[in-house]
Amino acid sequence: MVTVAALLLTDFLAVGMVPVLARGVGGAAQAFTDHGGYAAVVLDGRTAAPDGVAAWWSWSGAGVGLLSAVLAAGVAAVAVRRALAAGRWSAPLRRLHSGHLGDYVAWTAAGAGLPAGLVLWPGG
Repeated sequence: MVTVAALLLTDFLAVGMVPVLARGVGGAAQAFTDHGGYAAVVLDGRTAAPDGVAAWWSWSGAGVGLLSAVLAAGVAAVAVRRALAAGRWSAPLRRLHSGHLGDYVAWTAAGAGLPAGLVLWPGG
């Protein structure tokens, strides 16, 4: 589990810190959210070039992002280490991880549904 989290963190840091990757992801995001361009591709079969990506990348922003990620990982590591040493939450956590497939499906649905519900909440 630590390997997966480390790989995801590395990927996200790479997208934020490597300008070429940031421009590529920004261009893809702009094309994805361009309703008129998407309609032209689907209905007319013609492609529209993106207008260009805003210049939002900077070394100071990348440094703050990297520092934030390192601090968050450090705080999480300290919190987990203290909680494991105290043994306060291991029993309820073990009950949640029963090993039954239905439980994992339910937790996956809850994990996907809660953020979607918060984003789609009326007035939110």
